[in-house]
Amino acid sequence: MSGLRIVSSYFRRNWIIYTVGVSMVAAGSLFAAQIPSILGHVTDSLRDSTLGTKEMFAYVWLIVLIAVIRVATGWGGRVLVHHKGRELTYRLRKELFAKWGTLSPSYYHRHSVGDMISHALSDVEVVRELVSQGLNQGASGMAMLLGATYLMAVHVDWRLTLAGLGPLLFIPLLVKLLGPQIRLQSQLSQEALGAMAQTTEEVIGGIRTVKAFGKEHVVISRFEKRVDAIVDEKIRFVRLSALFGAMLPLLVNLGFIFVLGYGGFLVTVKAISLGDFVAFTLYVAMLRMPLEQLGNVINIVQRSIASLNRIDELLRVVPEVLDRKGPLLDIPLQGSISVKGLTFRYSGSDSDVLNNISFCVKPGQTLGIIGAMGSGKSTLANLLLRLSDPPEGTIFVDDRDILHYPLARLRDGIAYVPQDGFLFSSTVLENIALSDEYPDTQRVERCARITAVHDNILSFPEKYETEVGERGVRLSGGQKQRIAIARMIYKDAPFQIMDDSLSAVDTATERRILENLRELSKSCPGHEEVHDKATIIISHRLSAVRHADEILVLEEGCIIERGSHALLISQNGIYAEQWFMQAGQFEEGESDESNVDVPEDISQLDLDVEMEALEAGRLEEAS
Repeated sequence: MSGLRIVSSYFRRNWIIYTVGVSMVAAGSLFAAQIPSILGHVTDSLRDSTLGTKEMFAYVWLIVLIAVIRVATGWGGRVLVHHKGRELTYRLRKELFAKWGTLSPSYYHRHSVGDMISHALSDVEVVRELVSQGLNQGASGMAMLLGATYLMAVHVDWRLTLAGLGPLLFIPLLVKLLGPQIRLQSQLSQEALGAMAQTTEEVIGGIRTVKAFGKEHVVISRFEKRVDAIVDEKIRFVRLSALFGAMLPLLVNLGFIFVLGYGGFLVTVKAISLGDFVAFTLYVAMLRMPLEQLGNVINIVQRSIASLNRIDELLRVVPEVLDRKGPLLDIPLQGSISVKGLTFRYSGSDSDVLNNISFCVKPGQTLGIIGAMGSGKSTLANLLLRLSDPPEGTIFVDDRDILHYPLARLRDGIAYVPQDGFLFSSTVLENIALSDEYPDTQRVERCARITAVHDNILSFPEKYETEVGERGVRLSGGQKQRIAIARMIYKDAPFQIMDDSLSAVDTATERRILENLRELSKSCPGHEEVHDKATIIISHRLSAVRHADEILVLEEGCIIERGSHALLISQNGIYAEQWFMQAGQFEEGESDESNVDVPEDISQLDLDVEMEALEAGRLEEAS
């Protein structure tokens, strides 16, 4: 029941509007409950032949007035309540979206995208039904039930009232027996819907792989299984709901039978009048609608409890990475990173991912990091971004512990390019200017020129306003990576981290981009003042790090070699071995699918091939 706190707190914040809306809906039902009593008076007057034309028109106009009042109050109340229900939907989805932004990557490793989509769409919609349709029907049904019961007991006969409403006392028993089953089945249905959404998202995202393998029938079969699971769970839910809904009219009909028998007897013995009997039978018949409404409300409540618990469970998740308590250093970052004796292992793991890592990068310097897969390169990048928290006293920014900075301030000072060059399904312009609410078109174009993707963009149908599709599906791998690097340049942060972000770019274009970045580490693309940047380049290609001020070679989380390119070559270790294995790729790279366009004010990269050849010859002679 913990999920009910969400709607209860919302009701408390908006109690005035809900009170007015519910009161209007209830008033409309109370007015409608007067009609059987009026018809009872008409029946007695007709039997006694005391009803004239004038009196008949008076009764007719009274009923019309009651109907108009019911429509007006019911409409006004429902509009108010439904409006607040839509507002809750908006707020819940906004809160869920904001919550996802605070969660650590490990959460997304444990939970599917489809399940989160189900939270935002299906679960929130069920909650909306509770606070709008459920509340309206509950107020209307309860008002009519209580009003009719009062009028039956006070104005007709209390014994007849007990006879008519006696079977309804079994409704709480139905709720107790079927309510938990309905709630559980609703939760299973929502989970099955989340699994289907996950399968859909995966198939659409990997449609190229599916088509390349010619296995459409396999994914269709998997999707059908997910849909079949939804159908099975929904059918079970419908059976339970239908059983509950069918039992309520049955109880009403049993009460109607008792009223006919006992009420007819009371009329014959003159205990009640014929008009009272007619009014009472109309009241019993009228009870059918509010009881069905209340039954529907009970179904909605059971479904909503399941959905609210799922939403509440997500909202209660405590992020693994949070701002530390106490005063924080909410000051701009300058551009110095130092790591001292960093040892790190993931929660639940028995081995260290990083072991005794130390290095320093100052403004204007570049650090290269290489290593095999699983050596800890990306983990190190995640720690610098505080996607995971490092041990205290191991990572320092501007000579201050990284844990003492607010997360927003820290990440605002870092421009990061992930391995996959992730792009959002918006325009090229909006992707490059992601860090700017109002993009500077000239600055965007300059950044695109620096990363040699400007000519590609001009060849697109709508140039910089071209939609790139989901995850940049309309672009090649090299184009996506270069646009992601342009996004990093546009942000103009004091720290730049490139996590193997040139893997899909040919070596010739890579050379030009890296040379441009070295020039830009001393200047900002949109401003005249100097901004020295600390740059970390993580790469499998040694050509991407050869000009770094220092290069770290990682193996199983440890630094096994470090130094400049020339020093590491002279040591004839793992780095030198990999360099000569890859050297043939650096001599001549295939051109990318684009025409490379580099700003005239940035010099071309001189590879010093002759010096590399001399180094290689000396090492061979030495060996």
